[in-house]
Amino acid sequence: MSRFYLHQQTASGIIEDPDGTEVSDLAAARHEAILAARQLLANAILHGVAPLGAAFQISDEAGQVLLTVPFREALPPHFISID
Repeated sequence: MSRFYLHQQTASGIIEDPDGTEVSDLAAARHEAILAARQLLANAILHGVAPLGAAFQISDEAGQVLLTVPFREALPPHFISID
């Protein structure tokens, strides 16, 4: 198990994840980021906003950003229009 940190990137800056989460690998950390983004998007939509420009920056224990997961990736493909 490795510890990964899911820092939330917003229009106004970075909200750091002080605790991190222990998962088996980067793919599992990405899965956690997708689940968290879905929860945040659902709550935001209930409040009349849609932070689709937000993302999670997944970093390791050394603080190196390994992957950025845009909130858009948490939506089913048919929710996103390319028109």
